[in-house]
Parts: sequence; C-alpha cells; structure tokens
Amino acid sequence: MGGFTFNEKVFKAYDIRGVYPKDIDKKFAYNLGKAFAEYTKAKTVMVGFDGRTSSKALFEGLSKGLLERGVDVVNIGLCSTSAAYHAMINGKYDAGIMITASHNPKQYNGFKLMGQGAAPIFSENGSLEVRDIMKENKYGAVKKKGKLKKKDYSKDFLKYLVGVFPKLNKKEKETLKETKIIVDQSNGSGVVEVEAIKKIFPKCKVLNSRVSGTFPGHDPNPMKPENRRKLASEIKKQKADLGLMFDGDADRIAFLDEKGVFVRPDLLLCLLVDLMNKGSVIYDTRSTKRIQELCDSKGIKAGMNKSGRTYIHEAMKTEKTTLGGEASGHYFFKEFKYLDNAGIAAMKILGYYVKEKAKGKKFSDLVENHNVYSHSGEMNFKVKNQDKAFLLVEQAFNNSKKVLFLDGLSFYYEDYWFNVRKSNTEPLVRINIEADSKETLKNITSKINNIMSLAK
Repeated sequence: MGGFTFNEKVFKAYDIRGVYPKDIDKKFAYNLGKAFAEYTKAKTVMVGFDGRTSSKALFEGLSKGLLERGVDVVNIGLCSTSAAYHAMINGKYDAGIMITASHNPKQYNGFKLMGQGAAPIFSENGSLEVRDIMKENKYGAVKKKGKLKKKDYSKDFLKYLVGVFPKLNKKEKETLKETKIIVDQSNGSGVVEVEAIKKIFPKCKVLNSRVSGTFPGHDPNPMKPENRRKLASEIKKQKADLGLMFDGDADRIAFLDEKGVFVRPDLLLCLLVDLMNKGSVIYDTRSTKRIQELCDSKGIKAGMNKSGRTYIHEAMKTEKTTLGGEASGHYFFKEFKYLDNAGIAAMKILGYYVKEKAKGKKFSDLVENHNVYSHSGEMNFKVKNQDKAFLLVEQAFNNSKKVLFLDGLSFYYEDYWFNVRKSNTEPLVRINIEADSKETLKNITSKINNIMSLAK
C-alpha cells in the first residue's frame, strides 16, 4: 500500500478546509476517516454536517473510512457547529467531526475535528499528526467493521437554547410580544438556532431560511457588508427593533440595530459583559479597549488573547474564564464547556434588549453606551511581501508607548492603538485601528494606507 497524496495546505491552524473537489473530495474524506480512527483510537465517533452541496458526499467517504477501521459512527445529520458541540457534550462520544467550511463561499468545504467533550483537535494538539497518518497510509488489520447509527439531538438543542433566554416580568413579556426581529439564516444550517428565536418572538421574520449549499441569498459570511444589505433593508422596511445574521454553520453571529447599522462584534461582547456581575473575560487583540475599561469598572478580571477559535477556547479552559469573544463574531461560554455558541450569544443579547426596551430604550442605545472610541474595523491590505510591510510599520511607529507581540504586533499611544497581523492563508496584512477621536483615526488610517502602498 502506497502513501496517500493530497494538498497538505488544507490543514489550517484551526481546522481542515479547501475547495471541493479540487482540494477536498470523497477520497480525501475516506482517508481522513481512517487516519482519524488511528489517531484517536476512538470506539465511537459522532459526525454532523452543514448544508453545503458537497457535505453528504464527504460524509459518505468519511464514515466509510471510520467504519472500515472498526469505529462506530453516529450520524447526527444536518446541524450547526454549535449543535454538533452540544451533541458531543451530551452524547459523551470519544471523538467527533463536523463537516463544514463555516462562512466560506459555496465551493469550499472542510472538517472540524473534536476530542471528548467537543474539545477542538487543531494544528497544535493533533490535527497535523492526523495529516501525517493520512500521508503514510499504513494500517494494521481490523477484526470487525464498525456500525453506522443515527441520532437526532435537534429537540434537545432547541430546549437548551430556549432555556438560555432570561425570565421576564409581566411588563417585559408584553414588550417581547411587540418586539420585531429580522433573522437572516444565510441559507445555512443554523435551523435550530432560528427555530429557538421564532419560538420566543412571535414577531420574527426569517430571511434565507431554506438550507441550500449554493447559498442563493448571499455568501454565508456576516462580516462582509454586501451580505448584510438585504437584512439592513428589511429592518428599515419592517421598522424592526433589530436584525441578526448567522453564518453558514451558525457558529458566528452579527447584529444590526433598528437603523440597519452593523454592530461591531467587540461591542456585542461589551453587551454580554453588561450582563455579568462577577467572573472573567477574554478578548482578542483586535477588540476595543472599552472591554477592559468596562470589566475594570465592574471588578471583573479581563485579559487579551491571540485571535482564533481554538486559541480562545484553550486559554479559557486553562484559566476557567467565564466569557470570551473575538472580532470575527465568535462568543465562548464557560457554561458550554468554553466553546463558541452563537445561539447562546443571541439568546442572551436578545433577552437583555427586551428588558431594556421595556424601560424605553432602543438597541442602538445599548450599543452607544460602549461605542465611545473611533474604530476602523478590520482593514485588509494585499501586499507582495508581508515581512517588508511589517518592517515598514515598525520603522514608522518606533516611538510607540508600548508594543505587544501577542498576535502580530500591537502599537499603543496615548490617544490610539492599532494591531497589524499577517493572514495565514492569503498575501494579506490585516490592520485594526482604534482612536480617541475621528480625526486621529483618519490621520493614522491615512498614514498606514501610505505605508501599505509601499509594500505592494
């Protein structure tokens, strides 16, 4: 038996992802199944998948490889990534795999690998070993094949999410009945998340509710402005209180206020901190300094961490952190085994809003409490040489008050800060700037634009 050849670049920092069928196909999935069985030594592996056109074919290949290696496969069917985590936690399976490419366009697909309790298996703790087993493609004999079983956790997950929504008094219940919510499902697999919101809010309208691997409504990435246009338009048309959007596998979420204005994910994290009286918080290097200030004012311990779903999870698990969030729209909860769950974030924020609406407030009022600094959002610069771009930035800002090397480089001054990071997958440099005033933000943005033009 010879080795198995494939594009090794599909093994990313957090998961496995590539274009179907160029990088990832049924044969790849079959070999991944065999290698995953070998690496984990699992007796039972849970597998879920999103609504992408290629997901079922990948499930067939993956399960065939697992079954051949004597592993029992539990097929939980179409689901969100958070629903797969929930099934892993409650089913107490040895290991699991979610077939998804998350927010990527329709031509992509991939795999999120999990150990017990849905703990991520990623580049720094096992996925590269799985890759090497795939490459070698040498396996011993197996006494008997595994069995394929089916299990549906959707009702349990629905009950769980509805249970997260806070208890309301009489006035708040009346307020809820009149609250208009517009939800954009992005034609993704967040079916249960949307069902939970509909169950609570009688006046809930859903856009792009049909699960479709071609994503006819828009690409399933809520962080791209063009994908939010229809939702923003519908909020204004319906005179809704707010809108929210899930990505393709519903592990990321975006909110828009009553004017259809996008609410930055780090400001949503501030709203979740508002709900805390004790505990601790982790946020990423791109997020507003308002988070730290807010936590300090409440006596809550807060700390910064490297961006990335798996890095935030690992840090939270080590520190036993209560809440985590990052600028991409992932929110992590101690109550959910330190994993990200956009459904929990939705329930908590919507519950908070209903209680505040009963006092006469709008959603934008809650956000404006924390939108005290001018923030650029993430700017992406296409450059030929990332190292040259970094060097030019370092030279131009060599008089900074402080430099942090936690995730790329963060430069701190009296009235502004910015973070510069390299993309792991594209020839891009990503920059986030926050300033005390719009004028300072404008000046620093202009300076950085000029520097980046020299690195093109």
